[in-house]
Formats: sequence, C-alpha cells, structure tokens
Amino acid sequence: MSETFDFKKIEENWKDKWYNDNIYEAVDFSDKPKKYILAELPYPSGKFLHVGHMMRYTVPEIYSRYLRMKGYNVMFPMGWDCFGLPAETYAIKEKITPQEAIKQATKDYKQAMQNMGYAIDWKREINTSDPNYYKWTQWMFIKLWKKGLAEIKEMPVWWCNELGVLADEEVLPSKDGKRKISERGGYPVERKMHKQWILKITNYADRLLKDLDLVDYNDSVKQGQINWIGKKEGINIDYKVDGSDEKIKVFTTRPDTNFGATFIVMAPEHPLVLKITVPERFLEVRKYIEESRKKSDLERANIREKTGVFTGKYAINMLTEDKMPIYVGDFVLSHFGTGALVGVPGHDKRDFEFAQAFNLPIKRVVIGSDGDNSVINKLEQVQENEGVMVNSGFLNGLKIEDAIEKIKNYLVEKRFGERAVTFGLRDQIFSRQRYWGEPIPLIYKQDGNIEAVEESDLPVKLPIMKDFLASNDGTSPLERNKEWNQVRDKRGNPAKRETQTMPTWAGSNWYFIRYIDANNEKVFADLEKMKYWLPVDKYFGDAGHTTAHLLYSRFWYKVLSNEGYVPYPEPYQWRMSGGMLLGPDGHKMSKSKGNVVDPKDCLENYGADATRTYLSFIGPYEDTYPWNENGLIACFRLVKNIYEIKAKVSGGVAKESTSDVTKKTTKMLHKLIKKLTIMMEAMKINTSVSEIMIFVNYLKKVDDIPTNIWKDFIKCIAPIMPFMAEELWQEINGFDHWDKNNSVHLQDWPEYYESLLQEDSVILAVQINGKARAQVEVSIEDNEDSIKENVMKIEKLKKYLDGKEIKKVVYVPKRVVNLVI
Repeated sequence: MSETFDFKKIEENWKDKWYNDNIYEAVDFSDKPKKYILAELPYPSGKFLHVGHMMRYTVPEIYSRYLRMKGYNVMFPMGWDCFGLPAETYAIKEKITPQEAIKQATKDYKQAMQNMGYAIDWKREINTSDPNYYKWTQWMFIKLWKKGLAEIKEMPVWWCNELGVLADEEVLPSKDGKRKISERGGYPVERKMHKQWILKITNYADRLLKDLDLVDYNDSVKQGQINWIGKKEGINIDYKVDGSDEKIKVFTTRPDTNFGATFIVMAPEHPLVLKITVPERFLEVRKYIEESRKKSDLERANIREKTGVFTGKYAINMLTEDKMPIYVGDFVLSHFGTGALVGVPGHDKRDFEFAQAFNLPIKRVVIGSDGDNSVINKLEQVQENEGVMVNSGFLNGLKIEDAIEKIKNYLVEKRFGERAVTFGLRDQIFSRQRYWGEPIPLIYKQDGNIEAVEESDLPVKLPIMKDFLASNDGTSPLERNKEWNQVRDKRGNPAKRETQTMPTWAGSNWYFIRYIDANNEKVFADLEKMKYWLPVDKYFGDAGHTTAHLLYSRFWYKVLSNEGYVPYPEPYQWRMSGGMLLGPDGHKMSKSKGNVVDPKDCLENYGADATRTYLSFIGPYEDTYPWNENGLIACFRLVKNIYEIKAKVSGGVAKESTSDVTKKTTKMLHKLIKKLTIMMEAMKINTSVSEIMIFVNYLKKVDDIPTNIWKDFIKCIAPIMPFMAEELWQEINGFDHWDKNNSVHLQDWPEYYESLLQEDSVILAVQINGKARAQVEVSIEDNEDSIKENVMKIEKLKKYLDGKEIKKVVYVPKRVVNLVI
C-alpha cells in the first residue's frame, strides 16, 4: 500500500527549518562567484498577495535556486516598499493608521512568501518606512538638493481633494466625458497650480541614454527607455512675429521642409500666447487655454481631432517671406521642444490634419520615389521620411538628409537659428501633499530661504497622527501638526519644516543597495560590499516600471556614483519585464471584479510545490496569461506522481543492473539534466516543467529506479519543487536529523555526460514510392545492406510488395528507407 501524500505535513516540516537556519544566506566576499538576483519589492497595501504577484517572484526565485546549486554565491533578498498612496488608502479603508496597516501587511506578506518556500536571505530584509532606512533616503535627498538637482517650483498639477496631486496616468475622463476623475476611487479631479518639489532628471538625460550601451536589458525595456528619454537632434529657428519685436522659437528635426511651412501652433501654456494675441481674439484664446487645462498631457498628446484658435497674429517665414498664421493648440505640449511647432502640412500627417481642419495652404516640397509631384490633398500623399527636395530654392534636387545639413548651416550662418538637442524626458515631481511618506528634510527660515536639516539630526521622523486624511486646501496633513512642523533653524530662529512628503518611489530608488548592508547604522552601505555585489546581475520587474521606477532609480544611482558613494556607472546589468497573470475571466485581477485568486486557497488545496510549478509552467515570464485552475490541478498530479514513484526506488540501494531498461533510464536522465541546464540558463522555466513531466511519465512505466538516478532527479526538481525535493532527499540519504549542510538545496547541480546521450538505435521511416508505410528500429552500427535486409522482413509491407518489382531502394541515413516499385 502506497504512502499517503500529505503535502501540508511536508511543507510545515521544512519551511521553519530553512528559515531558522537561513540556509539561503548570501555570504559577503565569498570565494565563490557572486550572483545578485533581484525582484522588485512589493507594496504591502492589502491583506494578501494574489497569485499574479506570486508569479512575479516565483520565476526569479527558481532561477536563484538553480544558480546556487551551480556553485554561485547567490543573493536573493526581499523587502517592503511601504510608503505611498496604496498603503495609506488601505489604512483609511480599515480605519487604522498606516503604521498599523503596514505592520500587519508586512507580516502577512512575509508569511505568504515563506509558505511558498521562497529561497530568501531574510537577514537582509528591509522596510522603506523604517526610520533606520529612510534616514538614508533623506540623506540622499539632501545631497541632490545641495547639487541643485532638487528645486521647488510652481507647476500645473492634477488635484484631487481625496488623493492630493495625481500623475497624468492616474487621471481618467468621467463616463459622460465632461469632467476628470481619479483612476483610484473615481473622485473629482481639477487642474491647479501648486508648489512642487522636482528632481532634475533631465540634467542626466544624455548619460541615461548613452549608458544603455553598458547594460544588457531585453530589447523592449531598452527601447522603452530610449523612447521615453526621446533625444532629438535638430535646430531652434526664430520666427519673427509680424508687427512686433517678439520672436517665436521653434525646434525642428526637419528644417529642410521649411519652404513648405504655412503656419505656427503654440502650446496653451506658452508665455507669448496672450502677449501677442490681438484684442478681438483675446477672450476666445483665453477660454481655449482654460479648457485645455482640463485635459491631461497624455490626453492632449494622443487626441485625434486637432483643435486650435487663431491668435490674429502672423509669423514671417524667412525663407519665403510668407506670412504664417499663429494658432494656439492643445496638442502642442509646453515641455516638448520649445512649446511651439511650425506646420509643414505637405510632409507631416499631424500638420496635414490641422491644415485641413483650418483650411490652411498645403505646399509640396518633397517628391518621393513614386515621382508624384501633384497637389497634396489626401493624407496618403503626405511624404514624410524620404525623397528629393522641390520648390525649395537652393535645396532643389537634394536628398532629404543632404538638404537637412545644408539648411542648418544656412540658418546658423544667417543667425535665423542654432543647432539644438532636445529630450522628451521631463523633470519628475518629487513631493506629495499626503501624510504617509518620507518627510522632506528641509526647513523654511523666516526670510524665505531654505536650509537642510543637519545630518546628525536625521532621520526626520514622521510623527504618528490619528488624523492623517488629506486636506481640502491642497496642503499636507503635516501642516496641521504644529508641534512637529514648528522648529528652529541653525541660528536658533523660529522656522518651519517642509510639510510635503516624498513620493512612493523615493525609497525604491535605492533599496537594492541597502540589501547589501541592511543593518549598517554608519553609512547606507559599505563601499567594499557594494563593489563585491554590484551591479545587480538580473533584475526582474513590472513592465509598467520601464519608464518610471527603472529610469528614476538609474538617475538616483548616477548622482550617487558621481559623488563617489557607489561604484560602477550602472546599478543593473540586466533587466527583464514580467507579464501579467490575469483572472480566470481573462481580465486583470481586481477585488471589484471578484476575479482575484488568493494563494492561500491554492496552498490549502494543492500545496506550495504544485502552485510554484504551475506559476512557472504557465508560460514565458514576460508574457500575459489567464489563470486556469485545471493547469494547477495537472501540476498537483505531477507532484503527487513524483512522491508516489519513490516506492520504485529499492530500499535506497543502488542497483548494479546493466539491463536495457536501466541503460535507457540513465540516458533519459542525462537528457533531462542537459535540457534543464540549457533551459534554466535561458530562464525558460516553463519548458523545464514540460521536460520533467516527460521524464516522470517514463518513470511511471518502469519497475525499478536505481538510487543514483533518483538522487540526481531529486536535484533536478529542487529549484521548482523545493519541499518535495527536500523530503525525498533526506529520505533517500537516510538522514534522521536535520543538518542544513545536508539540505538538497545546498548540493551541486547534477552533471550530464555526452557519452551517455548517444543513441544505440534509431527509428527509420519506411516508405513505398514516397508514402510512409511502416517504421523500423535499427542499430546505429548497422550498415546499409543490413538495414535494407531488415526492412524486407517487415510483415506489414508484404501486401504492398507482393507481385511487385522493387526497382530501387533509397536510404537516407538515420531518417528513411524508400522502396521504389
């Protein structure tokens, strides 16, 4: 009678032993080669992690286990990104303080990860809301501020009374399309000016772009950063406003088409708009500007129907002396280029649509390869990227690329313009009018000047407040805490703390560094330890963080690197963005949709090994899939089958048999080891599971499994099914007491031998006149005559060959024998 498979008992037995002995400890300065494997730390903002979160951690964790068995000194740490809106919103909902919410959430999240058997070095655990952690976040901010990389300025922001300042992507149109609401909660949102702290990431735009050559990010991540930084080389051209001393500066990458320029459009925020607008147009222009403030930059940039209002003024095209009407249009954004564009509708589709809408002239100045020189009146006629110049004076006959350089030189020589480089990247808002965040360590003096808190006085601790709800007047809740915000400056005069707090992503900019030296009280991390562990070898994260967290973190690190606080120019050597695990209905998991899958249910019904196996088997890490419980059930059967197969291992004693079955089993094992090794190295964990399934199905058919084969197989499944592997390993080796050095997870990965992978026989297809009629297994040492002789003995072929003359026998080695009759 087979032993009952009690996965709960197995899991309970091993997880505490692993945790108490910290068997996955990463050793500083080990003689082994190091591997720093990093998965983005979670926001503990609810009662549990759903299985979608678990998928993000399971694959990199399995990979880290494999590397440890391959002889690397592996660091796979974990921590908690606790500050920010998600945790605060949850605390409000539960009617508790954020501190209380975080304390319980981090406990629950940690337990969930332990229940999953994650191979984490828990001695390096961090919490971004711990004063011992954010002391260093504040210290780093002061360094940025002293370098002039942090400043406060008046900026247009999306304001929500309930949530404070929101980013463009957090703002949605209401169902009727008449107003704006917050993505979270659906609260009313309005546009208003507000003093905000910003970080000047644009100062590092060129370095952030160039240093992408130093790293090995996957293509989608690297291209995402390139596009977001948005470097463009071109020229700033000054267009004189007719009847005025004013000039409108326009950046363009295509000055060659300026002979075809027929209008100018300025962003509503452009400082010259109201200044040059004629009186009779003033009210209409001002109303248009006010309406544009209700739209997000994202909405304005993607708007299909181009709108605008004529200012009543004209600019002079210095090449043609033509007057070009000046419009204000909200599809032009103030922070891109110079906040104004020159319209060339014959050779830019966006400009063509605007010209059509306002009945503006369209001139052809480029002929494409089709030779079409007709009047442009259809969008498909617009020639954008290649061709030869026409109707362009001294540029006629030149190819576009040659014309661009010639016109640039001409405009610079005539002092009509100057060469320029622009970036689409924007400086990032670094303050929130919320309670739950790192206090900004600055003080406002009576004379209005700002000074930093003394380093010896860090951290500036966030006070515990029962009333921490956002204020309706746009100020931080900390503004209400006079006891906390009323202080003295360095000279002892009355002063006031900055009451805005840092954004969610402040602490996550550098958390990977703190893992290296999590308990150091003197510095944020020891430099020699950083030299050993950095850069991060593999970084797994959310695709949505490609142009946010990943970019901000690289910027933050580079500032520290410039000052000599960290080694190396880049923090992460390799980055892959994970896909998403959808709900069973194919939609993003959401409590409101009722499609969230709780890992607790999976662990209760099927166990951690089955859940881990399914999360890694479902598909490539970077793709998106719906949850399917049938897949989990299949993985549970696989784990259960492995447990039951152990009964075929005879008393834990290796067999000396050289039977054909044993030879085949050995060959199958070495094939498995080779395939798993290749797949693990390529992080194709899903196909690794498929290979394990094939081998297990084979083992189910054999009567006896030699001990040495069983031991190597246990090692093969250890990264994916750690609980099962540990149980079987301890049992087969006869260990009757726990010693962490005997753990299967600290053993070497099994080796395969090419000599054992060679096939003894091969199956050939047998054809008659090219049609498959049979198969034959022959020894790889058989010669051609012997193979043909064996084919002629196949009983199945007689009905096709009786009374027929075989004219020819064609043999393709190791593939096919074809009889021609």
